[in-house]
Amino acid sequence: MKSPEFLYKYQPLTAYSLASLVNSTIWLAKPATFNDPFDCAITLDRQKYKQSVMHAVSVAMERAKPEGLKPEHLLDIWPGDKEAFEQFRLHLSEIVQEMGICSFSATQNHLLMWSHYANHHRGFCVEYDCRDGTLLRQLAHEVNYEDSVPSLTAADFAPPNNKNAVDVLWLTKAKCWSYEREWRVMTNEGNKVHQAPSAIVSVIFGARMPEQDRLMVAHALNHHPEIEFKEARLMEGQFTIEVIST
Repeated sequence: MKSPEFLYKYQPLTAYSLASLVNSTIWLAKPATFNDPFDCAITLDRQKYKQSVMHAVSVAMERAKPEGLKPEHLLDIWPGDKEAFEQFRLHLSEIVQEMGICSFSATQNHLLMWSHYANHHRGFCVEYDCRDGTLLRQLAHEVNYEDSVPSLTAADFAPPNNKNAVDVLWLTKAKCWSYEREWRVMTNEGNKVHQAPSAIVSVIFGARMPEQDRLMVAHALNHHPEIEFKEARLMEGQFTIEVIST
């Protein structure tokens, strides 16, 4: 899919979210805090551990080029190989769990997104510039939604295809989440604040956001005249949200 020109982040109104809005920062969280227990939990397929062991052995043989050793003896599966596979599998999972990920959506008017992530439509949604030339355009990656868990072996993490395998670990979710139309920014270390990789284009007030909360957000951003204010409205006679300028 072509990168969207704008990405959106739904949020409840809290002291933290207001501060991040004013300071133009984002939080890159570790996967353990995500609402999907399968998110970033993909690792090596236990059903294919022999393929992973064979790959490791073949790589070692190629590097060492042992003299006088018969390959068929080296290619036997030994009891310790399963333990080594489990250790590597665990290590891979631990690396992914330390990542920092910030999630965005390509849609601004999804009923469930407002309900789940913006305090039942009482929060707000930040619109970020993702057009050509922005850092967000460079960093944001689209999430892939699959019917089944991808099956990976150690060979998948060998060049030249290792980047694709790494992307599978943090950019794959179950198909039932596809309505989120998620895009992600990732760093190697999670649970840290970072400067937003793009300018804020607008702040969209939720359909149920109290008037005093709207005024508070607008007052907090009065030194950013370039930021537009919009509101989400429930369309009469339809299960649809319309975003309009205030």
